Parts: sequence; C-alpha cells; structure tokens
Amino acid sequence: MYKLLSLLAYLLFCIANTGAQSPEQLTQHGDSLYRQLQQIEDREEKAQALLDLSFFWSDYDTEKALSYVSESKKLLGDKANTNYYQGLFHFYRGAIQFDIDPEQAKQLYMQAETFLKRDIPAKNKILATRYRARLWGSYGALLQREGKAHEYVQVLIDRVIPMAKSIKDSTLWGNNLQNVAMALMNLQEYSKAKLYYDHALTLLQGRNDALEQRFTLFVNAARNALLDQEHTRSRILLDSAAHIAKSIPASSYLPTYYSVEGSYWEKQQNFGRAHMYFEKALAGAKEQNNSDMAASILFSQSAAFQTANQPAAAMEKLRELLPYVEKKPSLKNKQMVYYDLATTAVKLGAYQEAVKWFEKHKIVLDTLLADQGTALTLELEKKYQTSEKENELLRVKAANQQQQLAIQRTRLFAGIFLLTTIVLGMLSLIWYISFRNRKRLAAQREKLNLFNAMLQGQERERSRIARDLHDGLGGMLAGVKLKLSAVANRQAKAQPQTDSSMDLYTIINQMDDSVHELRRIARNMMPESLLYMGLEVSLRDLCNAMNQPQLQIDFQATNLQTDYNQSFLIAVYRIVQELLTNAVKHSHGTQIWVQCSEADHYFYITVEDNGKGFDPSMEGIKQKGIGLSNIRNRVEILNGHLEIDATIGKGASFHIQFEVTK
Repeated sequence: MYKLLSLLAYLLFCIANTGAQSPEQLTQHGDSLYRQLQQIEDREEKAQALLDLSFFWSDYDTEKALSYVSESKKLLGDKANTNYYQGLFHFYRGAIQFDIDPEQAKQLYMQAETFLKRDIPAKNKILATRYRARLWGSYGALLQREGKAHEYVQVLIDRVIPMAKSIKDSTLWGNNLQNVAMALMNLQEYSKAKLYYDHALTLLQGRNDALEQRFTLFVNAARNALLDQEHTRSRILLDSAAHIAKSIPASSYLPTYYSVEGSYWEKQQNFGRAHMYFEKALAGAKEQNNSDMAASILFSQSAAFQTANQPAAAMEKLRELLPYVEKKPSLKNKQMVYYDLATTAVKLGAYQEAVKWFEKHKIVLDTLLADQGTALTLELEKKYQTSEKENELLRVKAANQQQQLAIQRTRLFAGIFLLTTIVLGMLSLIWYISFRNRKRLAAQREKLNLFNAMLQGQERERSRIARDLHDGLGGMLAGVKLKLSAVANRQAKAQPQTDSSMDLYTIINQMDDSVHELRRIARNMMPESLLYMGLEVSLRDLCNAMNQPQLQIDFQATNLQTDYNQSFLIAVYRIVQELLTNAVKHSHGTQIWVQCSEADHYFYITVEDNGKGFDPSMEGIKQKGIGLSNIRNRVEILNGHLEIDATIGKGASFHIQFEVTK
C-alpha cells in the first residue's frame, strides 16, 4: 500500500512540473504516467490517479482528458454513483471546460459542490472538503476573468479559506491567501495585499514539502512590495526566493522570478543587471511557449531602456514585442505599443518610421474612440428614443383624457356591478363548500358515533358474557370437578386402582383444563386486571399470555397513569390486543416489541415485529386486510393518529398517538 501511495504522489508531482515541455514531450510524458498508474492495484487509488491525469491533460487535449474521466468512472463500477465520486467527476469535467466554455465550467463546479456537500463517507470527508475548496477557487478565477475581481476575492475569503482552515491544510490555506493577495495587488490595494502575503508566509514557513508554493509566494510578495515602493522589503523577499530556487531549478515560475528581479534592479538604476534578469525571464517564457509572459517581459525591457535613455535598445525590444501584440485582439495594447514605437523613432531621428507608427496609432485610437463614440451614440439614441416615447405617451394621454373622463363613470358602474357579482359568487361558493364540508363531517361524525355506540355495546356484551362464563358456567364446571374429585377419592380408598378410576382422573384433568380455558376466554373478553389493576398490568398480562416458545413478546411501559377513564382503557387494550393478534397470526416473526408511554399529555403506542412484513399501500390491505379497519376506527374515535411503517421482508411497525384528556 505504501508503494502505491508513493507512486500516486510521484504521478501528482510529475503532473505539477510539466509546464516547460514541448507537445511531443508532453505526449511521451503523459503516456509514461499512464503506464505507471497501471501498476496500482487498488481500484479507488487507480481511479483517482486517472482523474489527476485527466486534470493534467485538460490544458492540452480535451478528448484525452475526457477519456480518462470515463475510464475512471468505468473502473469504479457502482461506486461511481456515490455522492463523493459524482462530485469528483463534475469537478474534473469542469476543469476540462475551464478555458473552452467558462459558463459550462461554472455549472459543473456548482453541481460538484451539490454532490460534495451531501453525506460523504468518513474516510473521504477531508478530501471532499479539499475538492470543494479547489472548485470554489476555480469558480472565483472564472469570475475574475469576467472582470469581477472583488467577487473573486469575496469567494476566496468567504468559502475557500474557511474550508482550508477546517481541514487544517496549511498549504491549501496559504495558497489561497496568496490568491487573495494577488487579486488585491491587481486592484492596486497594495497594503491589504501585504497583510495576506505575510499571513501566507507565516503558514508556509519552513515547509520543505511546499517549496514551489513558498517560491511563488516570495516572488509575488516581492512584486507587491516593489509596486508599493518598499524596495528594502522587496529585496529581502527576492533573496528568500533565490534561496528556494536552488532547490527547484525546474520550476515553471522561474521566468516570473527573473522578471521581478529585473524590475527591482531597474528601480535601483542598475540597468545592466536589470536586463540580465529580463533576458533570463524572456528565455524561460519562450521555452514554456508562454507568449503573454514573453510580451510582458519585452514591454518591461523596453521601458527600462527608455528610462536608461537608450532608445535604440528600447526600439529593438519594441520590434521584438510587436508580433506578440499584433496576434492578440486587444486594441489598447496595440495603441500603447504603436505610440512607444513612434516616440522612440522620433528620439532616433527616424521621422518617416515615426510617421508610420503614428498613423497606426491614430487608426487604432480612432477605432477605440469610434467604439466609445458608437457606445455613447447608442446610449444617447436610446435616451432620445425613450424621451420621444415619453413625449408621445404624454400627447396620447392628453388627447384621450377627455374620452377617459367620459367613460370613467360607465366603467365605475360596471366595475361595481362586476365586483358585487364576484363577491356574491364567492360568498355562494364559500357557503356551498362550507355546507358540503359540514355535511361530510356530520356524516363522518354520525358514522363514528354509531361505531362508538356499537363498540360500547360490544364491550358491555363482552363484559356480561365474561361474567356469566366466569361466575356461572365457570362455577358450575368447578363444582362438577370437585364432585368428580370426591368420587375418585372414595373409589380409590374402597378398592385398588382400576382402568375406570384412571379414566375418571383423565376426565377430571380435562375438566380442569376446560375451567382454565373458560377463564382465559373470559379474561380476553373483559380482563379483570384492566378494570381493577390498571392499564400497565393488564397489557403486561396480555403479552405474557400470548408468549409462545417460538415467539417472544417484549413489553415496556413508561410513565403510564392509573386514572384513565374506562372507555380509553378499553380502546387502548383492544388496539394492542388486535395488533398482537395480527402479528402472531400473520407476521411469522420470532420477536414482537410493545411499547406504551405518556409524555406531555400525549399517549403513544408502538408495536413492532421482525416478521415477513407487508405492503401497506396494497388496496386489499387498505380496505379490509389483517384487521386494520377496527384499529383505524378506534383510533379515529379517540381523535388519534396512526402511522404504519412496513416493508415486505423487513417486518412491520405501528405507531399510534392520542392526546390524553383527564
């Protein structure tokens, strides 16, 4: 496992250090990385390495980058559908679309955020937060490209940095502090930028595993100090950057470092040293095929030669800069370079060439002014059209004012009539709905009253039959048993035991069983413990009586009172009895749990089993099945609430709630 993790770390390191390679070298290097990750045996580690390889190719080959995302998804199988990996797939696809389709990239980043915010396994929580910080950083960078620099800073401060802090990732935290500082530096808020640079430097101080991050941090902080005219601070920071550069000679940020060094020495009026560093920076930018950086360095060089009063050298750099500028659509950059070429040509006495560059400058300037003028004209025309429309509306309004006054009274009467009609119609509709609801409620109440009366009649009849069975027939059977026992005793004393005497004892035992069965039936019809000993004792007796060798019934009672009214006692008892009977007959389970409790003036009943369960949505179950109709009716009579949680193969749970009124 350690070797595999080391290989993965190596792959990521290689991906981070390929900025200066040619297309052929990139292809060879990417294919080499792909062959190396094939050695990883763990599926998830291998899928992660494929995604990181996709991130590498996202800057160079969209099709290949997408293919690695698809291969990772296929390798993960069912795990690809989890929130964590769905978030990763959207993140890496967003990275692929970053330069191609920024709007789609932003949508993919937000979809990734949605997945990574959901329930994530504990082992992936820190990684998920790290990815969320990365995606918000990328989202903010797209905002910055749209000219929304302040929004970008806000995203970093409000979202990215707090996430980095929450997982204690000082590298991620420091990098994004630096991103805030760079954005503030571009907004010319150098003092604020300095605070964030200092904080980032403190976080990454002494981190040998973050040399690249510390190097870029020292370089950018030095640039900010230079722009803020703090030359001494800039020199200290550049010396620190130079020290780290010795340990990372292949860093893609070296051209930027050389460029800042050149700007520093230009400020010190040491133009020879400044141009030495500018040349190093230019060579590095060209090696990396970074035309934007090369153009920026050439412009800085020409400005340095102008400051040193070396117009010929400045003209050479401007001519070298010209192809870069003319390839780009920016008119503002062209105007600036053409102007510098013209003024430098004047200094060199090349007036004919100066006229040529002034003409080009004028054309670009006219285009810029024309664009601005067109925009201004469109804006003025829009305002004029708006004003004309407003005047036309005023004229129409004045022309129609008399007509409106003439018909106003007619409209008023018509409106009053219409409003009256609507109000009467609404009142009629409300009355009809209320009448229908009252009628339905009355019918339902009548039905419940009828059912309640029927239940009370049934309970009274059960009570009478139970007393008759227990006191009448039960007493008679007990008397017959006693007489038979006396006959059997006399016969046993008079003569030795015979077959007839054995039969007599068998009859006595059967008579005894009959008496027990009769009393059990009487108790079920109206248990005496319910009336004399309370609800908890009677329910416990009921559960104990229904216990079987293959079925265990567990009863728990919490905070039950002893002063419930009789109708409530009987209703609760019958509901639990019916639920237990259903479970014993139909669930085929091995365990039933019965819980009754009272809290905050509410009475709760829960009956659960581990049996075969059922589908409560089936029409047959809703209408007649397994005795639920009586239970629902009893619950409705007590204004209670019944919930059924049942699934086929996973048992069933019944939850009932009543409001207790003393």
